[in-house]
Amino acid sequence: MEASTAPRARCLMDEHTFTHNFSNHKRTHKTYLCYEVEILHGDSGIPPDEDKGFLCNKGTDQPGLPCHVELYLLGRIRSWKLDRKLHCRLTCFISWTPCGTCARELAEFLKENSHVSLCIFASRIYSLNDYEAGLRTLQEAGAQIAIMTFKEFRHCWETFVDHQGRPFQPWDELDINSQGLSKELQAILQTRQTRLGGHSQMRALGEEMEPQRPRQRAGLGLASQGGCSQMPWISNPVERIVPQTFSFHFKNLMFASGRNCTYLCYQVKRKEHCSPVFPDKGVFQNEVNTPCHAELCFLSWFNKRLSPDECYHITWFMSWSPCFACTEQVAKFLEKNRNVRLSIFAARLYYFWQPAVQQGLRRLHGVGACVGIMSYQDFKYCWENFVYNQRMPFKPWEKQCENSKILVTKLEEILRNTMSLLKEDIFNKQFGNQPRVTAPYYRRKTYLCYQLKGPNGSILAQGCVRNKKQRHAEIRFIDKINFMNLNPNQSYEIICYVTWSPCPTCAEKLVDLINDQVHLKLQIFASRLYFHWVRKYQIGLQYLWASQVTVAVMNRQEFKDCWEKFVDNQGKDFQGWYKLEEYNRSISRRLNRILMQPLKQNNLEDSFRDLRLGSPSPSSRSYSR
Repeated sequence: MEASTAPRARCLMDEHTFTHNFSNHKRTHKTYLCYEVEILHGDSGIPPDEDKGFLCNKGTDQPGLPCHVELYLLGRIRSWKLDRKLHCRLTCFISWTPCGTCARELAEFLKENSHVSLCIFASRIYSLNDYEAGLRTLQEAGAQIAIMTFKEFRHCWETFVDHQGRPFQPWDELDINSQGLSKELQAILQTRQTRLGGHSQMRALGEEMEPQRPRQRAGLGLASQGGCSQMPWISNPVERIVPQTFSFHFKNLMFASGRNCTYLCYQVKRKEHCSPVFPDKGVFQNEVNTPCHAELCFLSWFNKRLSPDECYHITWFMSWSPCFACTEQVAKFLEKNRNVRLSIFAARLYYFWQPAVQQGLRRLHGVGACVGIMSYQDFKYCWENFVYNQRMPFKPWEKQCENSKILVTKLEEILRNTMSLLKEDIFNKQFGNQPRVTAPYYRRKTYLCYQLKGPNGSILAQGCVRNKKQRHAEIRFIDKINFMNLNPNQSYEIICYVTWSPCPTCAEKLVDLINDQVHLKLQIFASRLYFHWVRKYQIGLQYLWASQVTVAVMNRQEFKDCWEKFVDNQGKDFQGWYKLEEYNRSISRRLNRILMQPLKQNNLEDSFRDLRLGSPSPSSRSYSR
């Protein structure tokens, strides 16, 4: 078989040859290989116009002995007599993966030439004889093997094809076929993982991959690049997806079969930034049965670019809403990074009938994330900003708006089953730390917002209760905690934000709760002090403090945290009110004087018995609670 003369003359492949032989849904008899060579630091010694090119195999229907295209490539590289002191990077785009024999020949070449690194992108998987063992041998020799995606096909079109200025037009189901082939290659290579590191062509294609710890659920890793499921590799996002992929995967059906992938279109906005150091828009995608979902791929990618000195507003448009495992990871990320706001709009709800998934969505909502359903405007925006639409207008599918309304109702039903968020006006009035109410006058009531964290810091429950007739908010809160039947062998932490500090009766009940459940750690932050000049109320606060219950006054940070977690803030930042810090300092000094009074634990317990604690009912208090 003879090698094509095209590469020596630096000719380009014609359009039909490329489309016919590289389409990942056809089975052709020929193998075409496009290659690029890069020499780091120094004169390559490669003949002109041979650093890039394409080759074709010679079959039995042609004169002479048949020869596979991979062997032609090895002969060409050997003829260059490369300097072994210089590192050579070779990237191949091939219509079929190497057969077993060629894979072993390539592996032997890599072992003999340690100065050469090889990366192979294949359109299809050749599946005869011992091809699986051959591919694993090649990978073990250090070669990087992956399946071609839209971006690699487009790169080949622009670099090796005589396209006459025409843009690359993807064929039907290009992405779906790539995903299926990636999964197949992943299974073949599962005995070894290698890292696609530092290749300049790979970086040029936006496919630089980095390791991430394995997760329990499917996701983006070498599944989309032909790697192993045991150790995912996080790639950079792609710019856009093809129209067929968008129309299929973002169709907002209530029950959608065959859509095992999740696509996440993201937009990152930063306050006061002029020249972003990373893309503001892009698309992540995960593949089924691999360890990292699209949400976690984004977080891994974004974490390396996150600055604590900037504020971010991130918007996700997702084909599926997050699963329970991802909601937990995303919620933890938001709790850790308070300078990040997240809005999620999903085309469909993932397993929305499962209680765990519903809990996950409520968890996200509880930590301040906006969770919603994609509307017509959202689909149109995605089409215009994340799809290779060829300037074609967005056309909605049948029942798109009707399905969106059904999903909105279902999501609202799920989110309603969690705590009722405080209205902005109620929060400002009831949590305001002003010493007096100004006109128009209103009654100050007791609201208690609580958050229960588990041993690993995850939020297990949160809510907001207010006092009712003959039953204070603190007592209602204690009832909720007792009802949970927490595991006594695990430790828990509870943070409470309360408008009024506890009365003596409630203080005693809170101490009883801590004494009965020693695995609980309780922190109480009060906006104002209730009857702080009355002795028995002071003793109640001292009793809490002496029983290892943290008692403090809410400052701006606590008000902000309460605003973000328990208030229907419509995405607005916490602004505070006039003299917030001044009032906080005054109330804090007053509380410190109370807690620092020289009384011992026995004195406190005796004081409680002597006082026969029976604080006035809410209805009888002149100073409303």
